[in-house]
Amino acid sequence: MLAPLSLFITGFLCAVVQAATVSLSDSAPKQGQTVEVTLTGAQGDQPPGIKFDGNDYRFFLAPSAGTYRALLGIPADLEPGIYKMQVGEQTVPVHVGIGRFPLQHLRLPPGKDNFNMSPGEKEAVEGAKQTCSPVRLWSGNFVRPSKFRTSTLFGVKRVVNGHMLKDYFHSGLDFAAPAGAPVAATAPGTVIMTGHGFKLHGNCVAVDHGQGVVSIYIHLKSISVKKGQQVKAGETLGQVGQTGRANGPHLHFSIYVNQVATNPTDWFQKAF
Repeated sequence: MLAPLSLFITGFLCAVVQAATVSLSDSAPKQGQTVEVTLTGAQGDQPPGIKFDGNDYRFFLAPSAGTYRALLGIPADLEPGIYKMQVGEQTVPVHVGIGRFPLQHLRLPPGKDNFNMSPGEKEAVEGAKQTCSPVRLWSGNFVRPSKFRTSTLFGVKRVVNGHMLKDYFHSGLDFAAPAGAPVAATAPGTVIMTGHGFKLHGNCVAVDHGQGVVSIYIHLKSISVKKGQQVKAGETLGQVGQTGRANGPHLHFSIYVNQVATNPTDWFQKAF
């Protein structure tokens, strides 16, 4: 009697594992894009974790019963190729394509031709990027933080004062807005950082949108929100400026997904 019961239990467990299905919003993303991973048919309260490109990611419970979601940012400097994404015991191939980012030449005055930071600046900015609160605060597409034109695209590589910057890509979008123009929150969230007078980032704001998604607004002239404040999409965070390492008034805007800079344009065009 024990042997058949053991076989039955073993078979049942196998069926449960096989019932869980992993799907990707895009199995062939390009460098800098965001991928949503969905786990359906999962059993129990603890879904498996995700391993990709040497990093660990977690699932969050979705509205549908037995469904979990996670977001992955594909680094803009990740070499194109086929990568293995591990979800529990399942291996899912991810075909990373080339982003084809342009090259930009810049001239910067002495003193701004570097990436030096103020004391505590790196810790504040990196700490904001690492935020991963459990509740997804947004729904639908993100909105543009400025009505002015985009002057520099995501992923651009730069030659500054005649020298190619190594291990660098433009981590967001630049908006060619005049000094004093309003800067709007791209989606609902919580203000988790307000930096004042930073040498590199200048005056800046970071907003947590939940589940590892953080937006950052840089080089501001002034800041009109406080840490811990809840904001809505389109709500004014501050004014465009040229504080920090900036050679003219503009807004630098980034969206980080689990600490990886991703292309904000995708978030304007697609609802994750």
